[in-house]
Amino acid sequence: MKTDKKTEALDPVVHQTFENCQVFNGPISGCVFAMPGANVTQHTSEHETPASKQDVDIVAQLKPMFFGNEAETKNFLKCIQGMKPREITALVSKLVKERKLSDLSCHRDLYKVLNGCGIYSRTESNWNAQVR
Repeated sequence: MKTDKKTEALDPVVHQTFENCQVFNGPISGCVFAMPGANVTQHTSEHETPASKQDVDIVAQLKPMFFGNEAETKNFLKCIQGMKPREITALVSKLVKERKLSDLSCHRDLYKVLNGCGIYSRTESNWNAQVR
């Protein structure tokens, strides 16, 4: 009998240990872990939380820099979440070249907003050296 070891390695294996503990060996994605009896709410794209006042303010400040396009502004903010500073400046340069972001606003104006809300923590001179 021929077995596929690669498939076997990816198949999840669940071992029940005691009554309140499980050991899971296998690929994990989209899981929520909680203690027994806990109330868990999982946020998915269907149940997005309403935007906070700070998020609305940031979008309002950035929207003119994206030629008034709110969808592009929100997409930019979503994309840069968790990015490294160099990745953010590379994206800004790309958006300027694609004419989705104003080349007049991409330096000091954009830097001040992103730095002020803690998204980009490096210096303005670093920002200007990397944004082309």
